[in-house]
Amino acid sequence: MKKRLFIYYFIFIISTASFFGIFLYHSHSQEKNLAKENITLTSLLISEWIKGAFNASDYILRDIIDNVPTTALTYPTNDPIEHARISQLIEKKRQTLPYSNGVGLNDNKCIMTHTPAEVGFDASQREWCYVPMKNPKLDTYVSNMFMSNIGEMMVIQTRKFPDNKGLAGLGLNLSFFSQWVKKVHIGRGGVVAILDRHFNLLARQPESPQALGKKAGSPILEQFMTSQLKNQSFSHTSPLDGTGRLYNVRKVDDLPFAVIVGLANTDWLASWYKQVAISIFITALLWLMGWFILRHYQDILEQKSELEEISNKDQLTGLYNRHMLSKTLEKEYHRAKRMQGTFEVIILDIDNFKQVNDTYGHNVGDVVLQELALLMKKSIRLSDTLGRWGGEEFLIIAPIKDHQNRSSMAENLRTKIEAYNFTTVHTITASFGVTRYQEGDCINSLIKRADDALYDVKKQGRNQVEFRLS
Repeated sequence: MKKRLFIYYFIFIISTASFFGIFLYHSHSQEKNLAKENITLTSLLISEWIKGAFNASDYILRDIIDNVPTTALTYPTNDPIEHARISQLIEKKRQTLPYSNGVGLNDNKCIMTHTPAEVGFDASQREWCYVPMKNPKLDTYVSNMFMSNIGEMMVIQTRKFPDNKGLAGLGLNLSFFSQWVKKVHIGRGGVVAILDRHFNLLARQPESPQALGKKAGSPILEQFMTSQLKNQSFSHTSPLDGTGRLYNVRKVDDLPFAVIVGLANTDWLASWYKQVAISIFITALLWLMGWFILRHYQDILEQKSELEEISNKDQLTGLYNRHMLSKTLEKEYHRAKRMQGTFEVIILDIDNFKQVNDTYGHNVGDVVLQELALLMKKSIRLSDTLGRWGGEEFLIIAPIKDHQNRSSMAENLRTKIEAYNFTTVHTITASFGVTRYQEGDCINSLIKRADDALYDVKKQGRNQVEFRLS
């Protein structure tokens, strides 16, 4: 029973550990999915902000093109007054866009005709000019980051005049991108960044001024930029700060930019770590409670076993008591009736036991009873039931076969008792009354018949076996 209880407890341990293991696995997946959803939505929001900003700047460029005749796109100018007017016009238009830092007009050969910087500059080698001018179907274009003539990192958005006769452009320095990422808070260890298609870092939060304008590519980013995917989530350790994060990278539609949002593992796993700690505490508590319950149940079983032993056994001899003998008699009686079998009932009584008590005392008498009980236990079969019937009387219930020699067990016991050397009284004898179950018998009739046989033996001189069937 004890082994079985520990098996049950082991199963309980495995079950609770499995339950919380599965729970933590699913909660980890859930936390990761929530984190992915968070960074995906954040990257989408920043992307929409950037697209909205470039739509606004494109509106300014359209306004400029609508108000500037293509005949004015010449260098050197033929009309200085008109040139000054157009220069003032485009500068006023630029000032309506807070985050722009320059404006200019080019002719169809990419020569700067109007600009606060350097009029007459040949921009035919600049991406923002030669790409749209070489693509008649391309009306507007946003460049990757480049270093301007005045040493400033910037991007330029351009829009072509009708019939490919020139273009208007607005310059945006990197502070334009930084203003968007500063508005986003993505956990204590999170990071937000914007790259161009050449993997140049345009903005980052937390700020990293020394990294701006430098390559920030990785094999994962390079593979993503060349794929057809619009956004992708992945886990990666940042080469800038060595922090492991869950990232979402998103291409900004029709613009040469990508938004990267990274949520630090320590941030999105914080609540899951709490769940782990709580689960470990609850699991340990359940195991401890289970252990105490197991021990308590084990104590109850042991107490129950002790009570059953006390209620079923004679305290002096350790043999079955009369209560248990009566239950066994009833069981054998019903078995014999059901299977048409039989069994013997043997009652034995120690001869002159009163004299032993009177001569040597009750303590010696108790020792005699104990020694006799041990002798009989060694002499009967495993299938027999031996018990103390009362006082110095003992009863044996012996299942037998129909052709077994009657009263042979009783005679064998009588001989052994007579020959045994007891510790104190040395020699005692016993008288036996024996009967066998027959059809029509009841338990009372069996006991009475064996008792009557024993009574007759006592009258005839003791130390004998009397077998009686009627």
